[in-house]
Amino acid sequence: MAEAFKTYALDTPFVARTLHAKLGKLREDHAAQLAEPNIVKDWADYQHRIGVVEGIDIAMRLCADAVKEESR
Repeated sequence: MAEAFKTYALDTPFVARTLHAKLGKLREDHAAQLAEPNIVKDWADYQHRIGVVEGIDIAMRLCADAVKEESR
């Protein structure tokens, strides 16, 4: 029977750090858009954009945790 989902270990902590840095840049871009007037259309759009930033924060924490685990 074939596996539906398979996880792979990171090659090095460098991979997680690189991803963390790219996510950080993406988060900065999204946060800057929230500060710009006339970018957010309505409350639903604002909530969606905040959710994206929160999702990026979660991904960044996962990357940081992976680096810590790999360095043990």
